[in-house]
Order: sequence, then C-alpha cells, then structure tokens
Amino acid sequence: MDPNKKERHKKILLPAAFVLLLIITIIFHQRAYSRDKETLGTVVSVQVTDIKVSSSGLTPGKLQVTASYQGESYKLHGVPSSAHFAMENSRKYHSTVSAVLYDGKLYHSPTSILLLDDKIYYAALAATFFLFCLMSVKLMEKLRS
Repeated sequence: MDPNKKERHKKILLPAAFVLLLIITIIFHQRAYSRDKETLGTVVSVQVTDIKVSSSGLTPGKLQVTASYQGESYKLHGVPSSAHFAMENSRKYHSTVSAVLYDGKLYHSPTSILLLDDKIYYAALAATFFLFCLMSVKLMEKLRS
C-alpha cells in the first residue's frame, strides 16, 4: 500500500470514528430517554434496616441502604445522598418508604433504574467525548507546528 494512502486513511479514521460514535450516542439517547420508566416496576413499601455512608476525600457520602421487603433483605439501588434523612428516620422509627421492585431488585425511584440502553448511551457518550478531546489535541499540535 502506498504510504500517502496510509496517511490519508489515518487522517480520516479519527473523524469517521467520532461521527459514528456521535450517531450511536444520539440514537441511544433517544432510546434511553423516550422510555417511560414509571411503568417498568412495581411500587412497594419497604422498611430500611441498615444504612452505610461511604465517602472518600471531598466527595459527599454515598448511601448504601439495605431494606426489608416481604421478609427478605435487598440492597436499595440508586439512593441519592439527599435521602439520608428519610432513610435514617425509616430505620429509627420502623416506618416505610416507597421503592420500585424491578427485575428482582429494589430501586429508590423509577429514574434510578439503569437499563442496557442507558448503559450503552453513557459508554458511547464517554467514548465520543474522549475522541473529541483527542481530535482537539491533534488539531492544537497541528496548529503549533
């Protein structure tokens, strides 16, 4: 293969990958955010049995909440740190909080359910951003020389 042809292919490869990932990101954004997550699970009442706060450095504490539902212990997924007061009161006073039961797991709210489309969207978004940064660095190097 001609060296000039190889060089042209290398110049086209990065922008083409960026455009492809951008299209994938847009498609999965539409799929992830057009789905009505309110209808996915069943809203249930659970009682909080344990709360652990894990924090590191300057980041606020992430809540790891264990809840009891129908005699079984579940990890409550997607609990924001702002819900600490409500979770602590449920544990202390044996009151119930609402959660969503979906696919054998308990979630704090329907918006905290991460489906495969959501995960692919976030991965494609991160890869698109990485390629954008890489293209920007290459452009800056080209402008300096």
